[in-house]
Amino acid sequence: VDFGPLYEAVGVFAKTANSTALKSMMAACGAKSGSLEEGVGKAKKCTKARLKALNDALYTMERGFLSHEGLPGRKWFLHVLQAPALYMGYGADPYPGIAQAMRDGDWDLASDQVKVVADRVLAAEALLRAWRPKPASAGAGGAEGGRGEDWLSLVVG
Repeated sequence: VDFGPLYEAVGVFAKTANSTALKSMMAACGAKSGSLEEGVGKAKKCTKARLKALNDALYTMERGFLSHEGLPGRKWFLHVLQAPALYMGYGADPYPGIAQAMRDGDWDLASDQVKVVADRVLAAEALLRAWRPKPASAGAGGAEGGRGEDWLSLVVG
């Protein structure tokens, strides 16, 4: 099984994740900004607007990891990075389509699933790359991904 496409996709995703507004928000809202007891969202630089923007980014990006076809043999599970394992009840199975195909010895399916996962990782990367915090002036009904005059202050504060 050639994992090259998946390694490449993860590299692209990591590069984008480390160069976007999201990284600044995570630094501002992460536990590293305060004591460990404070937790995410309790750091001094983490305003409600920043925390909401961070949640919006993660929610938007997470959609990229969903496959409309679902997992092989389990079409109701759409997430390609994690799902309950087929024979473990609700035990977690990372890369479930790839892992199950390999356990079953179906190497063609495993190769196909590597390509599916790589495609979904790139889809999540594209969503992350395109994401921008909603401007505060947009309110709850503001346009997704809008760029208002104060969006940068949410990122760098």
